[in-house]
Amino acid sequence: MSSVQWWRDAVVYQVYVRSFTDSDGDGVGDLAGVRARLGYLELLGVDALWLTPFYTSPMADHGYDVADARDVDPVFGDLAEFDSLLTEAHACGLKVTIDLVLNHTSVEHEWFRAARESAPGSPERERYHFRPGRGEGPPNNWRSTFGGPAWTRAGAGDEWYLHLFSPDQPDLNWTNPEVWADLEKTVRFWLDRGVDGFRIDVAHGMSKPADLPDAPDPAAGPDPRFDHEGVHDVHRMVRAVIDHFPGRVATGQVCVRDDAGFARYVRPDELHVGLTYRLLETPFDADAVRAA
Repeated sequence: MSSVQWWRDAVVYQVYVRSFTDSDGDGVGDLAGVRARLGYLELLGVDALWLTPFYTSPMADHGYDVADARDVDPVFGDLAEFDSLLTEAHACGLKVTIDLVLNHTSVEHEWFRAARESAPGSPERERYHFRPGRGEGPPNNWRSTFGGPAWTRAGAGDEWYLHLFSPDQPDLNWTNPEVWADLEKTVRFWLDRGVDGFRIDVAHGMSKPADLPDAPDPAAGPDPRFDHEGVHDVHRMVRAVIDHFPGRVATGQVCVRDDAGFARYVRPDELHVGLTYRLLETPFDADAVRAA
């Protein structure tokens, strides 16, 4: 493989850290367990690992509810253990990529805890999407991907907060400069440690229409919750940082309607690689599978 574009023909092995190998007998897989199995992974002939979230998290959604994106949850180890895993993986000729969760945080993130305790219109709430309801109902008709409304009332007041996934995963406001600055800090933090790239979760998310309009019937028009034009600015920023680190890769989970929309994410100044799950949702029919 080319050392610069190794990802073009790499075999990438997804490691769900929590269930892979338990090194200390507590019933939970951990980073030390992954490190202990590097020889096995090398023998398989894979070229790279994709580690699912190991960050500080209440684990409401398998670690995709991140409370601190620049630290390791104690159940998995610590930063020193991560560094050891990275060093030994590289010694085995294995690249290491990690999940990057940009659409939302955990409700236990210090920002969201501060937002809940702050007044409507405060800088703390501007990092997320807080809106007054419509009468006794939520601000719009958006639905959570996990079912139910995409809004949860924020305490006793009139405001609600947006979560396109679990109520434990409030969506970040990507018009807020603090959110952008924190992302750059996180990306540089892990690249400086030596990771070989990121798999960006919900890469078609993040940006939202400013007025948060009601969603039309699925057959009547595009879904305003996802694939908003502003998301491409987020990917350009990530790519601009990554390009200062030769040989690193940005991969994104891109769930959009068609190939043309998908291709807009994989461009010279955005993602290197896109992942789509359309095939998983395709009916077991030859024509449908061919089209997917």
